[in-house]
Amino acid sequence: MIIRLSSHLTCKALIGLVLASLAAGCGGGSSGPPPAPRVFAPNSATNSIAVYNSRANGDAKPLRSIDGGTTQLANPQAIAFDNRGLIYVANGDNSTITVFSHSANGDVGPISVISGASTLLIDPEGIRVDRQNRIYAANAGGNTVTVYAPAASGNAAPIALVGGPATGLKEPEDVIFDPAGNVYVANTAGNSVTVYPPNSNGNAAFIRRIKGLLTRLHAPDALAMDGSGNLYVANSDSDSVTVYAPGANGDVAPVGVLAGPETMIAAPGGIAYGGGLLFVASSPEDAILRFNALTRGNNSPQAVIEGADTELSVPFGIALSF
Repeated sequence: MIIRLSSHLTCKALIGLVLASLAAGCGGGSSGPPPAPRVFAPNSATNSIAVYNSRANGDAKPLRSIDGGTTQLANPQAIAFDNRGLIYVANGDNSTITVFSHSANGDVGPISVISGASTLLIDPEGIRVDRQNRIYAANAGGNTVTVYAPAASGNAAPIALVGGPATGLKEPEDVIFDPAGNVYVANTAGNSVTVYPPNSNGNAAFIRRIKGLLTRLHAPDALAMDGSGNLYVANSDSDSVTVYAPGANGDVAPVGVLAGPETMIAAPGGIAYGGGLLFVASSPEDAILRFNALTRGNNSPQAVIEGADTELSVPFGIALSF
């Protein structure tokens, strides 16, 4: 856009013209709202991954699906992304991690698979990738967290393994990191969340543990965290989400609880945070619920992805990505 100046153009008018040109953009017209993130849902009952616009509601068809025998998905339990956009899936039935391109669609093969005896994967039910692209797997069947080098593939041995009596791990089903790089693990059979410093290895003692009657943890099996370090925990046995302040430790009460029939939360098997929103997989109901992350108590979700067209089938370990 070219602005031709007049000798009578005031400073105020010139500023107005400049602001108008910036709002219009070089191509003209409005730039519109920022793109919505996508919700990736591993469907454990159909060995598939369904992808939705995060603004979806009702009986919405997925934007795309990773589905079919070539995918090698086998009871997918959780999904994560690295900083290159690659998709990592923890498969419980064959104790593997399958890796897909970010645009994977249909009956496509993974670009790599972490599988074999040397991996020490035993029923992995949680997965995350840290800022260095190291891959963390929560092994519910082995009471361990195994860590793999970036771009690990095949029968790759872990570069670190957290496991042993000092760790307090007991059927770990999810793992997440806080802004400082500390590692949080949801222990389903231990009704606890244990925290380890970065680069932990071996029989490493936890530095903090949320555990006890006041915590209201009941079979915690999925974790999410906001930018301030508040921890959100999905409790499968109490149909609830409990929220803990940064640095929470010991037998502490949550700072918030989301539970009750209006919430529609039932045996939640996945949880994800993004942009002030909280997404919860109501696994046995084949539904994904969207809440304002500040919602507490027995309150309804903003939106519910549910119905035959959604292709949801016992979704676990949901995650958000653009």
